[in-house]
Amino acid sequence: MTDSKSAVTPPVGGALSDIAKRVSETRFTLQTDDSADGRELHRQLSSELTDYLLPRINRTPAPFMIAVGGSTGAGKSTLVNSLVGRSVSPSGVRRPTTGNPIVIHNPADSKFFESQSFLSDLPRSSTSEATTPSVVLTPDEGVEPGTAILDCPDIDSIAESNRELARRILMSADLWMFVTTANRYADAAPWGLLKEAAVRNTSVAIVLDRVPPQANREVRHHLSSLLSESGLANSPIFAVAELELEGGLLPHSAIYPIRSWISQVSSEGRSQDRIRQRTLSGSISALPSQVRSLADFAESQESTFGGLQQSVEQTFDGAQEGLTEVFSDGRVLHGEVNARWQDFVGTGQLFRGLEPTMARMRDRISAAVTGKHDAASPLHIAILRSAAISLREQAIAAVDEVGTDWLRDPAGAELMEAHPELRHAAKDLEDSVKSAVSGWSNEVNALVREIGQGRKSKARILSFGVGGVCAVIEYAAFWDPKYAKSGDQASANDANVALGLAGTIFGEQEAVNLIASVRDRFLTAAAGIVGDCRAPFDNVLQLSAVPARQSGALRASGDRLEVAL
Repeated sequence: MTDSKSAVTPPVGGALSDIAKRVSETRFTLQTDDSADGRELHRQLSSELTDYLLPRINRTPAPFMIAVGGSTGAGKSTLVNSLVGRSVSPSGVRRPTTGNPIVIHNPADSKFFESQSFLSDLPRSSTSEATTPSVVLTPDEGVEPGTAILDCPDIDSIAESNRELARRILMSADLWMFVTTANRYADAAPWGLLKEAAVRNTSVAIVLDRVPPQANREVRHHLSSLLSESGLANSPIFAVAELELEGGLLPHSAIYPIRSWISQVSSEGRSQDRIRQRTLSGSISALPSQVRSLADFAESQESTFGGLQQSVEQTFDGAQEGLTEVFSDGRVLHGEVNARWQDFVGTGQLFRGLEPTMARMRDRISAAVTGKHDAASPLHIAILRSAAISLREQAIAAVDEVGTDWLRDPAGAELMEAHPELRHAAKDLEDSVKSAVSGWSNEVNALVREIGQGRKSKARILSFGVGGVCAVIEYAAFWDPKYAKSGDQASANDANVALGLAGTIFGEQEAVNLIASVRDRFLTAAAGIVGDCRAPFDNVLQLSAVPARQSGALRASGDRLEVAL
């Protein structure tokens, strides 16, 4: 069993390990325009590193692997059976082993394959009847020690998983034996892989099956031209005539040249090592450009994720910042609240040029709370209702804005489709808003009662009534001259009346402090509601998180390998 390592100097080995680490950390979580190509390249690189390169740079002794691949019905299994001299791989139009690679090896090499050093994520089986993808191990004394023949699934299988497994096995082998027919050698399916083999400098032999004698020269000539155009001019071509099978096997004379060539390669350490070195060196040399391509795809993921994240941050941060204005510019006090306020303070004469004293106003409010005319309760209810409506509108507007923005992006649209909870504000938003506003109102009531325990304000609060005082404080809390809109003089006048009333009850400075505290408490509650509406978007982004700077890390690892080479 030979071991090719001269292509892997310590700097190259370190760079390969770094690439493997960076590739394993790369994530394609978003449905971008190029994500399918990115995931495919990522899968291919991961498999090649795990199955082929890392075992070799880690000095894991491995048999010389010859992968037999080709299209459906090309005669791969018949060829493998004929080379071994017995039926080890079921053949026919319907292949039950399409998804199961079969490894024919000398019993002396069983330990390597049984230890799962090869295709470590797949279970081992001794039968091709396994219902799940497995590595079917078939020991055979006729195979040279230190050599293994890998019968691949069909490269053009209708099952994508089988096609992926076929490619994975080919990329883990030292030598490819590609089987095609005189009728299908120009099909597109094999040439993509053959051109990739040329880029990696993989050694390839072509078996041209079922060749009519009269077409042998013409087909071989055309196939040679195609191989030259694809960078595989030195690949040997073995033609197998269209012959009757003998016991399911090709006649000895038909496969003798192939068997002799394999035996020669398997028995000559120098020839085997040369092929190993060529394939390994080519695979390593092809990595930097592949890693750079992967970095481009990874950068697309980063950019898209950053855009989705920025949409959430800008929208909800803006909504949070806008809460102060929304609940301080007096808009909550319009409509029904204003009507209930006018009724509460009895402004029929107040705003017609008269200047009633605070005492007279206190008398009006005292009369209201003693049962003559209870206007405090309707005002209180109107304020809470208006505040709740405004808060709900702000939350819904933020959710709708992010949703609309995400729908413009394929990745965002896919996330919206996968997570219906993002399409609308939470179902319990209504209850959450009511609870937050009610809780705030209870805090106002508790603050007023707490202050009322002091001698200074107790009598005044009692004369106005706790309900009336709370309504005045709540009203005043939704207006701040710093955010007042020009021309809204009526709201300014009403708010100043509320502030004056509060000053009469608590004292001017204490009233200002109390109103500021009440306003801050409401804004805190409102921020909590808006934050709760943001949480589903943050949760989805966390589930779909793209590692930061993954593209830069990939490029750096690719550059490191290029320098080492």
